[in-house]
Amino acid sequence: MTKWLKVSDVVQLLHVPEATIYRWIRQGDIPCVVRRRKYYFNQSTLVSWAKSKHIHLEEHTRQAGKNNEQVSQSRLIEALKAGNVFQAVPSGSLESLFEEVAVRMALPQPTGDSLSDILLQREHLSSTGIGNGIAIPHSKTPLGKQISQSMVATFFLEKPMDFNAPDGLPVFVLFVLLSVDSFHHLLLLSQLARILSQPQMNDFLKNSPSSENLIEQFQKALAETA
Repeated sequence: MTKWLKVSDVVQLLHVPEATIYRWIRQGDIPCVVRRRKYYFNQSTLVSWAKSKHIHLEEHTRQAGKNNEQVSQSRLIEALKAGNVFQAVPSGSLESLFEEVAVRMALPQPTGDSLSDILLQREHLSSTGIGNGIAIPHSKTPLGKQISQSMVATFFLEKPMDFNAPDGLPVFVLFVLLSVDSFHHLLLLSQLARILSQPQMNDFLKNSPSSENLIEQFQKALAETA
């Protein structure tokens, strides 16, 4: 028997924000049907679609239980540790900012040389600012074997700068997301968006914490949302 899923089911299954699901629907990127102004997804069709996008559903099912939740949480912590924290980053313009990001992340060549352009191209499509002075710059597509592991590098800016964020507030901190595949990209982006939307996290970030304190705060936030 065909099993139909609602948007809320797909959010849980893919671990992506609801806004992302609706954006995929508008763009025609995800298979669905409309019934009485509501969207429904054929589970088997969705699984095939997810596999074609390299989204490994077997790691995301709600039946996976506590162990898989812990694994997904540890991936964000590992990515934050791999990316490190950088303080007082010059922010005269987007171009100079992303050049500084590329230099400080010290990535293998030629990825390091092209990172500034990669981030700038993505930013020109639409702002990666998520509001409250936070932005999550990332590449349009996963970097694959260009990097050894997914990472999230944190950059506290010397001066807040305009990112054309939805709320109009200038950005004071970047979480630069570089992923090896679509699975890690969606997982990490979803976790970052959820945690960074918490008011207490925003207040914490305004103090430009050290890497150790940042990791500790994220671990606490992940435990509270588990």
